[in-house]
Amino acid sequence: MSAVPKTPATASAQPVIRRYQPPTGLQESIVAAILRVALKVTLKPFLGPPWPFAVQRMSLALGSSLMPQDGRANVRVDRVGSIEVDRVVPKAAKGQPRHAILYLHGGAFVAGSPRTHRSITRALSALTGAQVLVPHYRLAPESPFPAQLDDCVQCYKQLLQEGYTADRISIAGDSAGGNLTFMTAIAAVKQGLPAPASLVMMSPALSLHPLPDTTAYERVSRDPMIRLAWADDVERAMKVPADHPLANPMAQDLSQLPPSLTQVGDDEVLFDNAVWVVERATAAGRVAELEIYMKRWHVFQAHASMLPSSVQALARQAEFMKRHWAV
Repeated sequence: MSAVPKTPATASAQPVIRRYQPPTGLQESIVAAILRVALKVTLKPFLGPPWPFAVQRMSLALGSSLMPQDGRANVRVDRVGSIEVDRVVPKAAKGQPRHAILYLHGGAFVAGSPRTHRSITRALSALTGAQVLVPHYRLAPESPFPAQLDDCVQCYKQLLQEGYTADRISIAGDSAGGNLTFMTAIAAVKQGLPAPASLVMMSPALSLHPLPDTTAYERVSRDPMIRLAWADDVERAMKVPADHPLANPMAQDLSQLPPSLTQVGDDEVLFDNAVWVVERATAAGRVAELEIYMKRWHVFQAHASMLPSSVQALARQAEFMKRHWAV
């Protein structure tokens, strides 16, 4: 996952990039200031070395438990084969919703679960009217690569088996889940499955290490969540075979990539990953949009119902998915 080809230059297409300043108002400014300090003090020090993965998992679980959840959607725990999943459905739904979202949670492939991301998944279900299927995919180091990707593809197949056509399915995810969003679509097409209608990626971790001409080092002091040292731990845990055809997201053919929306905070070390995927997809002739949220951090969307900028970002995701879904 370390070899990174340069993005080919193109004179015929320019990526769609939008920048958003934080909303004005006391709630945004005060809550953002509190959250930034809380993340920097209570979460960032525990994500990565020298802490074992058990501590990292507990830290993420405790932090996420404090996030309010959208009361307009219900959660039911279910199973897809051996995989535990959340099924999130709007309370107003009568019967099976017409559309579905496969949501792939973050946590650097070593932490996180459907439960840690319910502040996002319940909001997306309420905003879109869709069922959100969230797999508790296997984590490293107990289950090295490609166990995580295999579980995600299995859950995509499950939605197709349940009667959702691909043009009514989106895949979305954050951080490591953004990586899995990208790679699940790639893997599905390689297996002969129809591509989903769209992809939504929040701060996708497509490379475990800084890219060429990186801006990561200048952002590391501004990022209240992520430390660069985490990457080495994760790389050892994942045990990705260098010769696996799906080992490197940045070496994939994007000619069939679905329309994609990528959101990233300006204050995060993974910023370059978001720029890369939008530039590369555009160069391949695909529909790709990038939203940059100024003065915001890694997966700030998790603070929905607390931070107006988070609510607005999720609403834009919902609008993008609806725009590309079949009716």
